[in-house]
Amino acid sequence: MTQTPQDIAYSPSRFARDHEATLARQAEAGRAFAERHPPVSIEAGQGRKFNLFIPEGEGPWPLMVFIHGGYWQALDHTATDFLAERYLARGMAFASLEYGLAPGTSIEMMIEQCQQGVAATCHVLAEHGGEWTIHLGGHSAGAQLAYWVAATGKVPIDKLLLVSGVFDLTPLVDTYVNQPLGLSSAQAQALSPRFGRLDQLPPCQVVVAENDPPTFREQSHDFVVALRDAQVQARFLDVPGCDHFDVLDYL
Repeated sequence: MTQTPQDIAYSPSRFARDHEATLARQAEAGRAFAERHPPVSIEAGQGRKFNLFIPEGEGPWPLMVFIHGGYWQALDHTATDFLAERYLARGMAFASLEYGLAPGTSIEMMIEQCQQGVAATCHVLAEHGGEWTIHLGGHSAGAQLAYWVAATGKVPIDKLLLVSGVFDLTPLVDTYVNQPLGLSSAQAQALSPRFGRLDQLPPCQVVVAENDPPTFREQSHDFVVALRDAQVQARFLDVPGCDHFDVLDYL
């Protein structure tokens, strides 16, 4: 398939060293850690399952719930299981969230599923010692989903971590990304964190990679400006020497 300049501008793999190798390495690290430290498997309805990794000892613990990327159409929760090892080392519980993918699932439904997933995680963790603060993270498309989970306020989020996010979906409408999504310009704008309500958000950390596509870097910068204009506590972290995929290795 021939890609247009707009396609290339929003194609993180075109700016990465070897995204397939990075994803494979991260997946293998997640599998290896799950073998050493078996997670609790959580049923989230509609055949969805995801993993909750709980530290040893007694709770409650801080909880990090993380939403994977994949442009709303690829990957699954196991893509971020490798992050659990470093969060558990910090004394935090970690959940790798699952949601349905396009074209079978709309972004609106993905948001609802992620809300349900956070709630289910807290319910299960309560049976193992509980949580005393909830951190929510998301990578790439997962950052957009994480924003909406926090913005709707159905589940109280204490801190938000948004990594190499998509905060304005409108440029994607005329790209290959939109083929399974089928978004109109109006839908894309309505689903864009950049145009959503920001003033009720918890403290945010926005992370971008040095070798993210320039479009992603610009979106991250603009979103931090918007957060600060809305009086939201926002920290911006520009990670050198990495790309859209291996930036997760530096969290």
